[in-house]
Amino acid sequence: MPNLEQVTERVRMAVGDSSDLNARIKFKFGDTGTLYIDGKSVPNQVHNEDEDSDITISVSLENFERIIDKQLNPKLALMTGRMRLRGDIRIAMRLDKVFGLE
Repeated sequence: MPNLEQVTERVRMAVGDSSDLNARIKFKFGDTGTLYIDGKSVPNQVHNEDEDSDITISVSLENFERIIDKQLNPKLALMTGRMRLRGDIRIAMRLDKVFGLE
């Protein structure tokens, strides 16, 4: 079972100091917690505070880990209701490059 702290560290490493996301992205993992990427700050920041974002992505922590492990296609997760977006979908597409999903 994935751990929020471990997943946050993996995302922090993937995002790095300069991701070119130029957006604030919030992942809501239900009762498990929140992951926040501030791609507008320099250096970029990744933490677990619940802050205002340009896009909110709701997904289980388990499915999120499957996505970044390339075991679940994010577009399929979206189409099958395992992931939901609120905001500009173009921002979500930038994450493919950050997580090496292209």
